Amino acid sequence: MEKFEQLTAAAEDDPENAAFRFFAETEWTGETTCETTVSEIEKGGTLVDSPEFTMEGALFGHRDAPNALEQLLSSLGTCLTITYAAHGAKRDIEISEIRLEFEGRADMRGLLGLADDVRPGFDHIECTAHIESPASTAELEAVREAAHASSPILDNLENEVTVDIHHAGE
Repeated sequence: MEKFEQLTAAAEDDPENAAFRFFAETEWTGETTCETTVSEIEKGGTLVDSPEFTMEGALFGHRDAPNALEQLLSSLGTCLTITYAAHGAKRDIEISEIRLEFEGRADMRGLLGLADDVRPGFDHIECTAHIESPASTAELEAVREAAHASSPILDNLENEVTVDIHHAGE
């Protein structure tokens, strides 16, 4: 939790230290597969050296990689797990295990353009949190509330985010 504490202290000193930009590039690899590369991170207006990560994505029977909806559940799980752990540590609550199980429901007619009244993405996501801790139920509820309130991915899912798509050359 040292990194969490360092970022908190830096952001308290200067809000610019909390300003981040993240970048990803996705390239179609044929049929219903793609590859996304994530590398640079900008922190406080400065590019930070970062290793490059490549993730594959697939849909419709290609099980060589998780599909985009599964990656969204994975991103949500990663973000919530880290925020649970960080806010537990911030409250001096010992947590020995965090396991989050997700289930997302989607009707593929929306993606396929077969029904105008059907969303192309999830219409509901359920999460069951398994937390091992000697803490009281009230303490764990406070951690859950803090994780829920401060998870960037959960915030993006629960609140409208503007996405601007520009075609190259425009």
